[in-house]
Parts: sequence; structure tokens; C-alpha cells
Amino acid sequence: MGYVKVAYRNIFRQLDYHSSMPKGWNEFVEKQLKFQNLIIKSSKGKCYCTNCNHSFFSNKKVNEEVKCPNCHNKYLIKRSNLKYYEFKDYLSILDYINDTFVIRYFELRTIIDSLREHHSSIVEFAREIPNSKYNREVFVNETVSKCQCHIHISHSGFYDEKIWRKYTRNYSIIDYSIVFPDNIKKLLKDTEFKYSRIWDIAKHSRYIDLLKLLENKADINKMELLSKMKLYNLALRADEFREKGSFQEIFGVSKDYYQFMKRYNITYKQLKLLRLLKEKDFSKIKYLENFINYGERTEDLEEISNYISLTRFIKYAKMHHKHVKTYIYKDYLRFAKLLGFDLKNTRYAFPKNLREEHDKLEKQYKIQSEEIINKAILRRGKELDMNKYQNSKFIILPAHTLKALQDESKQQRNCVRTYAERYAKGECDIYFMRDIKKPKESLVTVEVKDNRVVQSRIKYNNSPNEQQLEFLQDWEQNVLRKVA
Repeated sequence: MGYVKVAYRNIFRQLDYHSSMPKGWNEFVEKQLKFQNLIIKSSKGKCYCTNCNHSFFSNKKVNEEVKCPNCHNKYLIKRSNLKYYEFKDYLSILDYINDTFVIRYFELRTIIDSLREHHSSIVEFAREIPNSKYNREVFVNETVSKCQCHIHISHSGFYDEKIWRKYTRNYSIIDYSIVFPDNIKKLLKDTEFKYSRIWDIAKHSRYIDLLKLLENKADINKMELLSKMKLYNLALRADEFREKGSFQEIFGVSKDYYQFMKRYNITYKQLKLLRLLKEKDFSKIKYLENFINYGERTEDLEEISNYISLTRFIKYAKMHHKHVKTYIYKDYLRFAKLLGFDLKNTRYAFPKNLREEHDKLEKQYKIQSEEIINKAILRRGKELDMNKYQNSKFIILPAHTLKALQDESKQQRNCVRTYAERYAKGECDIYFMRDIKKPKESLVTVEVKDNRVVQSRIKYNNSPNEQQLEFLQDWEQNVLRKVA
């Protein structure tokens, strides 16, 4: 049992014996209970909504969602022989006692039995006190099991909910919850969060890490700005955005997308997909979310979008009923591109057996890789010849062959040879800066992305001198940016 400080024990005692729930709490709970319902489907497509008791017909299958035509809520479909189904949701409320904020967590549970009867209950199981420490300070009561293997919250009423202990497990008991919004503005009125509009974020976003918002003091202005723009879900990730700049610089898409972003109150994950998709089509974004790994990693889709449009990827994924491994498909496309296949041709872009075709191309690539990369570098070098530049002292030109990269790496004692495949695929550009009187001797190795110099190194990865840097700045300003 974790120790609870005396000051915290006094706060919890006041909450248990002297505080009352704010106005509107019961209505808030009732609203959340509406989400804890099912559509029960019997023979010949007859459906029954457990929320409004309305019957209707639908062709939708079991485990799909359908909207009830009477209450207009969308629920999961289950068979009529269902014996037991359990819903659980975490609700939270912000409280303020003894100059201290406390977040109180409740589990709302509904059980639907074989008679289609609802058994709903709500129990407070945890409290959290915001602080500036790295670890979260969470306290639980006797409703929370002490079992090491899993977390179980009892709704039986046989436990004393007023005995609190510090939660000391290595895994989190609670992060995201549905936050009661109606009392937040009043509680934050005389604090540094008075303009943060956290209450609006809570009202328009379903699951929130309230503690993270209350500890995110550095981004209050950004939270306010995003909330005023009615981009509430993005306000939850205010730390991901710049405070100043153009719409394009802040969000990574043009201002034309603002109304679309606002209409759907898009999440940060959806914004990352919008940047890749570049289409105002929310159904496509929702579909692509199926291929995002835990932690919102969009790298696979990002690489796929370098070879084919994500609209074409969606078409291919639907042909295979979503059973497309993106990490295999991106490698397949990479091999196909380097081997010279025309990916505009559906025959090559949409392999019938992805794994089999991937393995075939991988074997071809391994056999021919050096020759393939060299040809691609040769093509890339010719494309970049337009960026050649010189003055009375220096000249800069692109790498034209794999051998030239290997020779540069050897002379400079750097790893530029390992950039060969990325250069061949157009992911970066490699240039050699030379003394105009000694054009065969390495001087500065330069990496460029999006027509900007991102790396420049002399021998042993040291930095160029002032004269060399001045030449590179002139080249970037007078040549690369004009190309951009």
C-alpha cells in the first residue's frame, strides 16, 4: 500500500465527507450512458435498439455498426442469442480543495444481459493531483483490486470507497477519460489557465488526458488559439505546433483545408494523414487510420506516398479487404521503383500476392543492386546538373556515379557512401564542392533536401570555414531557392 501524505489525506477526507457533485453531473452521466447500448439483430434482418427500444430492419452484419433510424445513434450489432455484454468508460471531474486541484476518476459500467436489460453503475476509483514531477501521483481506493496481473474495479458496494492508497504499479491505471466540462472555467478563473479554454476542449473532445493539459503551462497560448479556431482535438496536442507563422507553416497544409479540419474536428493523427493524402475526404482519412501503428507512426504510409498516391493505396487495400502489410508493401514499391517498373501501371503497383512478389523483387534487387543504384544515381546527377555553380574560387556539382560517392567517402573519411540508395531514390541530393583549381580533390560534401543545404562537411566530418560557407550560402540563395 503506497503512503498518502497528510495534506493529501485531508484533501481526500474533505472530498469524501463535505463536497458535493457539481450541477449537471447527473445529466452528464446519463448522456454517457447513451453510448453504452447495442443493436440486437434477429432473423431476417430485424434489429432492436437497446437505447430507444425501437425495431427496424437492416442488411448490416453482426459486429458492424448501424445507425438507429429513431434515436439516430450508431451502435454495434450483436446477435439475438447474446447472453452478456459489458461496457466500460472512464469519466473524470476536476475539483479544487485547499488550493489544490484534484482530478477524480469514475468507472461507468453497463451490463446488457440475455433479457436485454441494462444494469448500470458508476463508482469513483482513483484521484490524481497535478504536480511538476515526471511521475503521475495517482491514488486509488478499495474498489481497485490489489492483484498484480490486471486491474479490476468492483461495483459491488462491499468495499470502502473512502480508504485511499497511492497507486504503485509500473503500468498506468488511467490516462484518458471523458471529462465533465461544466465546472472547469469557474475553477480556472483565477489561475494561469484562465484563457486556456480547456473547458471548450473538454466539451468537444471525447477522451482527454486532463492532467497533461493542466501541466502543459508552456503551451497555454497555443491551446487558446487552437480552441478559438474550433480545432479542439488539435488543441490536445498543442505542443506539436508552432505558436507563430503562416497556416502552412503551423499545420503543414494550406489554409484551404481549414474549414475541412474544423468541420471534422480532426485529431493530430488525422492531420498527419491529411498532409500525405492532400484531399478533403474524411472517409479516406478514417480508412487510412486502420494502417497506423500504435504511437501514430505514419512512416510506412509516408514512404508509400512517395511511389503511389494514397488514393491508389486505398483502392489496393480494399481489393485485399485491408489485409495489406504496409511495411512489406513499402519495400515492394521501393524494389519495383529501383528495378525500373512503371508504378503507374496497375499490374506492377497492385501485386496479387504481395509477399510472393516482394520476395521475387528482393532477390532481383540483391543481385542487381549496385548496377541499379548506379543507373539511378546517373539519372539523378543529370537532373541536378542544372544546379551547378561556381565562382573564381570554388565549384559545386552533383554526384554522378556510385563510384564517385565511394571515392568521396574514402577521401573525406565520412559516411556519404551510405547515402547512395537515398540519393538514388530522390530522398536527398548529394553535391561535391571543390576548389576550382583542384576539381578532382574532395573539399566539402554537401547534402540538400527541399532545395536547402542541410549538411556540409569537410574531412573527418568537420565544419567548413567561413569562406566555404559563404559560397554555399550564395549558391543556395542564387540557385537552389530559385529552383524551389
